Amino acid sequence: MRFSLLLSAGLLAPLAVLAVPVGNDGALHARENLCSLRTPPVLCQANSSVTVEETAQRAYKFYRAFVVDGDPRTMFSLIDSTYKQHHPGYQDGPQPIWPLFCSGNKIGTEQNTAWCFDASTNMSYAQYSTTDRWRWVGGCVHEHWDQGESIPKSKCYKLDAATS
Repeated sequence: MRFSLLLSAGLLAPLAVLAVPVGNDGALHARENLCSLRTPPVLCQANSSVTVEETAQRAYKFYRAFVVDGDPRTMFSLIDSTYKQHHPGYQDGPQPIWPLFCSGNKIGTEQNTAWCFDASTNMSYAQYSTTDRWRWVGGCVHEHWDQGESIPKSKCYKLDAATS
């Protein structure tokens, strides 16, 4: 994949440089690098009225942002401020993992990864070189596990084709 540089500046904003991947088809695929920010720009606010269907859609959006698109802004907008981390060596909260994802690196494609939302447990899964599991509360990612996880393939929620 080739990269082009995109330069943009606002009247009072400092000059921003974005690495823009250029695909084999020649199309530009902008990827936002937010590493100049000390914290994620927006976090998810839990809402008890979020439905199972909305949570499944958010879980798919999270998978896309995390694995396929490398979109840290969207990814962190779906994580709550009390994010519980069950991976040894990482503290709770979104801040400790922000430096890992702020640059917008992609992990895989939809063709070489898998996604699942299990409505019976309110858990979503992403499988790539490992399998991650997240518990959703009020439409937000609230907890994370990534050791010994597997996708419960018989329980994966079927999204409406128009929304996925």
